Amino acid sequence: MRWWKLMAVAGLLILITTGLWGYSQYKVSRSLEQYLSNKYQRAFYDLADQSQRLEVLLSKSMVASDPRLDSALLMDIRQQAAFAQSNLGQLPLNDVLAGRTAKFLSQVGDYADSLGRQVNQGEAINSKQWDTLNNLYEQSVSLNRDLQAIQASIGENNFYFGKMVQQVRSKLQKPPDTMAQTEFQALDQRMQLYPVLIYDGPFSEHLERTEPVALSGLGNVDAPAAEQRALAFVDKRGSVDYQARVTGEADGRIPAHRVEVVPGGDNNNVFVLDVSKQGGKVIWMMNSRPVGERAVGIDEARQKAKIFLADRGFGEMRSAYFQLHGNAVTFNFAAVQEEVVLYPDLIKVTVALDNGEVTGTEISGYLMNHRQRTLPKANLSRDQALAVVSPRLEVTGGNLALIPVGASEERLTYEFHGKLGDDAYLIYINAVNGQEENVLKLIETPGGMLTM
Repeated sequence: MRWWKLMAVAGLLILITTGLWGYSQYKVSRSLEQYLSNKYQRAFYDLADQSQRLEVLLSKSMVASDPRLDSALLMDIRQQAAFAQSNLGQLPLNDVLAGRTAKFLSQVGDYADSLGRQVNQGEAINSKQWDTLNNLYEQSVSLNRDLQAIQASIGENNFYFGKMVQQVRSKLQKPPDTMAQTEFQALDQRMQLYPVLIYDGPFSEHLERTEPVALSGLGNVDAPAAEQRALAFVDKRGSVDYQARVTGEADGRIPAHRVEVVPGGDNNNVFVLDVSKQGGKVIWMMNSRPVGERAVGIDEARQKAKIFLADRGFGEMRSAYFQLHGNAVTFNFAAVQEEVVLYPDLIKVTVALDNGEVTGTEISGYLMNHRQRTLPKANLSRDQALAVVSPRLEVTGGNLALIPVGASEERLTYEFHGKLGDDAYLIYINAVNGQEENVLKLIETPGGMLTM
């Protein structure tokens, strides 16, 4: 009897041990599966990012006319194609898909490398080569459309990569000659891989300065003074009584007092502001109240934002772009000096479209950069600058604009709007020496404009 009990206990121990081992193996397997899934998904998203960058660079290369810019764009194309190839190689895709896409990326990189050497030797790109670039661009548009469709499916259905791979095979496994036949479609703004909202200005990554130029020489303000500055800044309604109190400090590039402003005791409608300790200038303001149905148009809201800035002493400002988000709209305003738009000196103003109230501002770029400049003289006329722009473009505009270049320079340019087929661009021609400084691609969306 004792022998049978020992056998039963031993059997139970073996069963438990086997179960624990099986469970541990299951956990290891699931952990490995999750690791591979994460690794593959990251490679896929990086591939989609680089593929989209490649499309934009190819697009820019067809409208740039300055050999320096052409050379830089072609070098970037070669690098992005190489990065995309590397991430493609990490994906568990079948040979048909990987082979077709890898061949395309290889062709793009090799061709850009060849054209880059040609341009650096002083030889211009001929019409046949432009046609080849256009063909490569069209193929990149087709590839990006497919990658974006897959990415949307992943987001909507929360796929693991194993299921996503099936989507890749079913969606992209098509004959190679169909790639260049699809029609151009606007890029999906929800991807938000790297487009910059143009209401931040065409040059949102403007000059990074160590000290806020606009606050230079100004004295410090204490907490009570910061409260008064905040009260004077917010967009007030009628006879409502507004109360302000400092709630803390903010240690950013511009040290500040954090202030809350409450209208009429309404704690659901609170303004939060940072007021700089030096100079007592508002750095940003935000009111996150719910915004009701639209009753104010875009033009009326733009005029309200312009008056709001003028009443607070910002001088001449010019607005060109906006972005809708829900029932609010954000405008970008750039300072103007001697009819020149100063793109480094930007202010964003958000207006609620239910009642036209200014509910947000972002002024840090302006405070970091704004000053009275000694602007260079434009040696070129508008027509002379226009002659530099690619003849493949239909061109309008031509106003003077100061743009940041590199880490510490600003250059006076003519800003042209160009069209090539359905695609729109901003072209910047140096007003002093006639060089093409930059090309930006514009993408129109239901909410406003993107630039890449």
